[in-house]
Amino acid sequence: MASQVLSPVKKEMGEIEDKTSLRVDVTLLDTLMNLAGELVLSRNQLLQGLGASNPKATELSGQRIDMITSELQEAIMRTRMQPIGNILNKFSRVVRDHSQQLGKSIELIIEGKDVELDKTILEAITDPLTHLIRNSIDHGVESPDERKKKGKPLTGQISIKACHEAGQVNLLISDDGRGLDPEKILVAALSKGLIKPDTLTQMTQKQKMELIFRPGFSTADQVTGVSGRGMDVVSANIETLGGAIELESELEKGTDILIKLPLTLAIIPSQIMRMGGERYAVPQVNLNELLRIPAGEIKDRIETVGDASVVRLRGELLPLLDLARILGIDKSYSDPHTGQDLPDRCHVIEDRRSIRPRTADAGGVTAFEAPKGELSPRQKSDRRTSCKSAVNIAVVSAGAFKYGMVVDQLLDSEEIVVKPVGRHLKKYTAYAGATIMGDGKVALILDIANLAQAAQLSTVSEAVQTIKSSEQSYNDQAALLTFKNGDREHFAAPLSFVDRIERVRISDIEEIGGKKVVQYRGGALPLIELANVADFDPLPENTLQELVVFRVKNREIGLLVSPPVDAIDIILDIDESTLKQNIISGSMVINGHTTLLIDIFEMVKTAFPDWFARHASEPRSKG
Repeated sequence: MASQVLSPVKKEMGEIEDKTSLRVDVTLLDTLMNLAGELVLSRNQLLQGLGASNPKATELSGQRIDMITSELQEAIMRTRMQPIGNILNKFSRVVRDHSQQLGKSIELIIEGKDVELDKTILEAITDPLTHLIRNSIDHGVESPDERKKKGKPLTGQISIKACHEAGQVNLLISDDGRGLDPEKILVAALSKGLIKPDTLTQMTQKQKMELIFRPGFSTADQVTGVSGRGMDVVSANIETLGGAIELESELEKGTDILIKLPLTLAIIPSQIMRMGGERYAVPQVNLNELLRIPAGEIKDRIETVGDASVVRLRGELLPLLDLARILGIDKSYSDPHTGQDLPDRCHVIEDRRSIRPRTADAGGVTAFEAPKGELSPRQKSDRRTSCKSAVNIAVVSAGAFKYGMVVDQLLDSEEIVVKPVGRHLKKYTAYAGATIMGDGKVALILDIANLAQAAQLSTVSEAVQTIKSSEQSYNDQAALLTFKNGDREHFAAPLSFVDRIERVRISDIEEIGGKKVVQYRGGALPLIELANVADFDPLPENTLQELVVFRVKNREIGLLVSPPVDAIDIILDIDESTLKQNIISGSMVINGHTTLLIDIFEMVKTAFPDWFARHASEPRSKG
């Protein structure tokens, strides 16, 4: 009888123990012990070097401690890593029970169970994943009778695939059900007042589908035990973990939901930046690229939409967030004559500064010094004369939304240890945490999604969409990326295939198995030269090399090119016969030069025929 009474208690204690304990491999514990021993030896050597005033021994000991600390950090992180299969295996029962409850026949396919994630992240994503699976069962996969009428197999499929990519974990939840109807979603959003009717003409199909992530959205007639709750909670939970969620769907074919998650929340790679004398950190999972606009180009590349600023980047308009204004920080800039930090009184990002240095009157009020008989410096067309007047922008993304964040100075990339913020900072949602830098000072970690909401960038984004729709007035107008191959050969490629433009050192390029690669965002990026795939001149040797990163079939490929690289909008007038050859679809005259148009798919197929053949049977992209 006592055992019967105690058994529920034992069961409950067992569940608690499972949540607060970890299974660690013995070999990993041995590694930790060895590293701890090495750390003690290095400490003794450091103390001995300091005691003997031997700088060489001290330097060697410091280098060894740095190496051991990195290895120790990696080993300790591995103790927290757990296979994702621990939570994915539980969904087999979820799918079986709920499909039977709804009278459906559904098969669950799980791939990548061995992929490891931090235990904290695993526990946090269990509820969002359960919600997504239930939505696929209820809204995605049709009933057997409906599938029979559509000519589909009576048994539907839901698949969960996990894989490592670029230092993070990707989770893809797919189903072969009815897919999302953008027009139905739009009607539901309008009926609930989630969007304004005057924005409908500027919305793309993808933007219409992403309305399901708006708070309060649901197409279910009633909330059941299976589904009907809003997807905004799922999106918010994923973004809280520093991840992102993307959506792709095709009507009557199915839906793909891609979740990108960091490996751990304890130590994350981040970009450090300075604003108003303080340092801030942006997680690299939210960072797309860094942009520096020279002083002479500011008036051409930064524009005003309503009362907000936008930047033109490779043919795309991005809303700009002035970090100093949002955080209530006094902006400053470095005086080109004295190097002194002075308060920046520009209220708009594209405002110009004075040619002459500021002077102070007797009352301490600063003023601009203007020569007699000339216009006031504030009326001149371009007054940013110093390279220190350039605008630094970090292009960041929160989910599917991308914007530029204006900062004073971009510093180094560092791996930071995340600390929770104190009680007095809890109410400030712009901060996701804090970290302690090498000099002992605190740097706050920025919450990219909450910053966008605080700046009301969604309104700016709608205005940007209006500009884009007005610019696309011709059906035959296209956005192209132009570049050179050497000094004489001019080329262009569709801008829609371009992911980003980078600059790499030639010394960083490796040749493995006859193929060139470069280490890029935690992986190996394959590289192509036009001379390798067609009859063109090889690139001249330089210390630095321009790199155009294309995305084809969800894989990134780098093309080595010669500057200048520029994005243009042009009305196409292609000669498809005169200069047509392998990987070249035609030619046209751009800016006075005969320019060859590259067929991106043909170029990739020529350079990587095995990879292309391996993916030829895929019916559609999986995100």
